[in-house]
Amino acid sequence: MNFHFGEASGILLKTTPYLIVRTAIYGALGVAMALYIGIILIMAKIFGGIGALIFLIGLGVLYGLMRLAKQYLLYLVDAGHIAVITEIIQNGKLPEGVNQFQYGKEVVTRMFKEVSTLFVVDRLVDGIIRAFNRTVAQIADFLPIPGLESVAKIANSVIDFSLTYVDETILSYNLARKNDNIWESAKQGVILYAQNWKPLLTTAAGCAAVNFVAFIVVFLVLLIPFGFLAMLSANETLKLFWLGTALTLAYGIKLALFKPFFQTAVIITFNQAIKDQKPNPEWEEKLELASDKFRELKEKALNYMGGSRSTAAGEADSAPGH
Repeated sequence: MNFHFGEASGILLKTTPYLIVRTAIYGALGVAMALYIGIILIMAKIFGGIGALIFLIGLGVLYGLMRLAKQYLLYLVDAGHIAVITEIIQNGKLPEGVNQFQYGKEVVTRMFKEVSTLFVVDRLVDGIIRAFNRTVAQIADFLPIPGLESVAKIANSVIDFSLTYVDETILSYNLARKNDNIWESAKQGVILYAQNWKPLLTTAAGCAAVNFVAFIVVFLVLLIPFGFLAMLSANETLKLFWLGTALTLAYGIKLALFKPFFQTAVIITFNQAIKDQKPNPEWEEKLELASDKFRELKEKALNYMGGSRSTAAGEADSAPGH
């Protein structure tokens, strides 16, 4: 299995400005998360008996804030970066006279108009892919070997974690087509994924597994300085703070550098797998049976009033690299 890591590295290096900005954003986010956790640890210690409850509430608030940040600010950064990566994969470089941030922002805002629309498309695609994968990729269902259940659970967990790569690969396909009917583009991308699910899901799951291992390695490396600081700390709360800092910074590095690298590898795999293919009506019918979200996506595509459906379909078939 070729994961295209070499090609992905070359493409990603061409987006170094985005990598620097991502590192700054996610690094600052990691530090902020560590400080926040440190504050709620101190508050939990001060309030004694109800300290555990305060800590849990604090983590819940942190989770909610992270979801909001991911859905809006951070997702826009990811989408802009994917737009740049997609253009480089197709044409080797960006159009003359634009910088990466300008290009990424213009492409995403031109096609999706509002952040909420981008998020709705992503949620629909995520729901469709999850429903489809449940019907074709449940290991335990077609390999009834005694003792396999635990292995199957691990494998299916990896598959679930890999779905973010698939979602954003469909986004890349959507951006590449430059079709105003983003619902139609997303629908076509999902169908093409279904037609090629085995190599794509294998690559995405493999990247998710390697990403997790890389995260553990970075965390262990960061434990060298922060673990030393924890050992020097007499206060238990401060020890936990230093360990939490190592964890959150490792997570920030994972999102800033590892995620776009593996995402690029999956996009390359997708482009190669669907080359010269057209969406198969039989797979469209299967997806309609498997997912109500696909039916919703199809309805939105049919009801789109921004342009001619026949023109949109023609642009879809003639899009470069697809």
